[in-house]
Amino acid sequence: MVGAMSLLTMNGAIKVHTIGDSTMAWYEESNAKRGWGMYLGAFFDPAFVTVNNAGHSGRDTRTFYDAAADWGAVKNKMQSGDYLIIQFAHNDEGVHTNGTDNLEYKAYCEANGLSVPTDARGTNPQTTYRDYLRLYIDEARALGVTPILVGPICRNNWKNGDISRAGQHDLGDNFSKIVDGQLLTGQSVPANDLSMSYVEAMRIVAAEKSVAFLDLTEATRALYVRYGAAACSAQLFNTGDNTHTNALAANLIAREAAQLMKNAGILSQYIDIPTSLSANPTSIDFGEVYSGVAQNQEILLTGFGMEPADGTINVTASENLQVSLDKETYASSANGTYAGGSLFQKLFIRASYSAAGSNTDSVVVVSGSVRLVIPVSASVVTLEGGSAVSALWKMDARPLPEAVVEGPISAELTMQHMMDADIKPDFTDVDGTTGVSLVRLHNADDGGAKTAWPAGEEDENADRYIDFAITAPSTLDIRVTKIQMDIASHSTATMCCRVRVGVGDEIANGQELVEMKNMTNVTIVHQEWSPTITVPAGETLHVRVLPWHNLGEVKSGKYICLRNVKIEGLAFDPNEDPHEGLEDVNIENKSYKRMMNGQLVIIRPDGTMYNALGSQIR
Repeated sequence: MVGAMSLLTMNGAIKVHTIGDSTMAWYEESNAKRGWGMYLGAFFDPAFVTVNNAGHSGRDTRTFYDAAADWGAVKNKMQSGDYLIIQFAHNDEGVHTNGTDNLEYKAYCEANGLSVPTDARGTNPQTTYRDYLRLYIDEARALGVTPILVGPICRNNWKNGDISRAGQHDLGDNFSKIVDGQLLTGQSVPANDLSMSYVEAMRIVAAEKSVAFLDLTEATRALYVRYGAAACSAQLFNTGDNTHTNALAANLIAREAAQLMKNAGILSQYIDIPTSLSANPTSIDFGEVYSGVAQNQEILLTGFGMEPADGTINVTASENLQVSLDKETYASSANGTYAGGSLFQKLFIRASYSAAGSNTDSVVVVSGSVRLVIPVSASVVTLEGGSAVSALWKMDARPLPEAVVEGPISAELTMQHMMDADIKPDFTDVDGTTGVSLVRLHNADDGGAKTAWPAGEEDENADRYIDFAITAPSTLDIRVTKIQMDIASHSTATMCCRVRVGVGDEIANGQELVEMKNMTNVTIVHQEWSPTITVPAGETLHVRVLPWHNLGEVKSGKYICLRNVKIEGLAFDPNEDPHEGLEDVNIENKSYKRMMNGQLVIIRPDGTMYNALGSQIR
């Protein structure tokens, strides 16, 4: 009965869906950023509640709602009895609109012959921001889902020893508005006038709709003040970034959110706020991985009021795993210390599997009399027997040449709100060679013409990208084994980009491969990844580069450059048995249970597959 019981507990009957922006979103272990939605699930009893974190970098209330891969995808996953946490504001304030609704600002630009901004973000706290909050609430309730409005976390902006007004998402000291066809900038209202506060707007909608409002804005303000400005910047936020938190802060904020839910009586019987040693997340499921390709994951170990006040932790890993406390030295065990009754320690786990099949391993953490067991599972797929396929975009001429393709795939390069401007021989290669030529890519308007980068961008604009795609033939699956590219900036040291990969519409919230910020001018950086991605027959894989220019003023003549973008993989017959090594068995008269390499797995009649811990692996 172990498998069946675990299946029930690991797939909790209630799901909490979280929607919002980059302060909530998921980030890969290689990125220093952490969204608080990543850690919320660890404060619920997984036997009854699980979390679907759908936060998306760069989204405001409107762009998240309009994207089928965002709100549409969340609605498809919601069921009656679920809960929906809604946290927006950071991008609603607008990149260029400063509190003015973006569509109203675009109409103003068109009427006055001004360049129309390509960025779609920006709502007004008195009008469109409230309208979209109402839409989320109404559509969630129509599905039998309970909506919860959560105040946006504060920015790390200070004034007179406290978080500033703008840091609390009140633009009352400096905002723009359009009156009688005229754009008025630098507007202000008294401190007691909350008409430009997104938090107050959310509070008003919550009262109007009889929805719970959790003031995470005030909770994070109090948290930051307890640390103080200097310690807040040094310990809670990433260097040079006053918006996005690190792992410690994201965990503390998730803890605050869980406490607010508990205080409000929302799922309180399933919420546990640990005060001793705990792991976040409490388990790892790598899902489908390739044999021989190492996988990395991060666990956050925390402890509050630990006894003794000064002590040690010992970490051990089972056969297929190695652990590290410094992300440099990996071994089957590791030892660390803590002091002052508090522990905050990142634990890095590396998994490598040789044989195909289902694997269930574990990491054990011991501190004094406390013992934590962290289950680690994976479904391993072999790479033997495939035929090689690849697509290479050299990006070495204008117009940009077609991809060089090997094997039965097709390849395509598309750009949105980007254009290839020219070629410059100014770059330094990875081996130190100077005078290297690269094509320069620039921000563009709706028609593909060069236009200035907007001011104040702190994160990606989901509608601006360079997209490299391969499509699998209708008769073969493609297992992607390597993605690589060279990236550089030109005429700026404040160019940033994120690279995502995903299949079909999943690219919108696809796996993040890398984030590069404030790149060194004219210096080529080589990037290479070995993700575990299978492109089903007839489907399309996207590798998407999303650039932004992190400068406080509008600028043109600033470029991102790409070279030798290559996707490699192996083609396989989709009809081959992906569950190699399975042996039919009968347990308690249920024939869909089998054994794989000695491990119990559960295969339901619809073909979905679960490991012994109850996590879906196919």
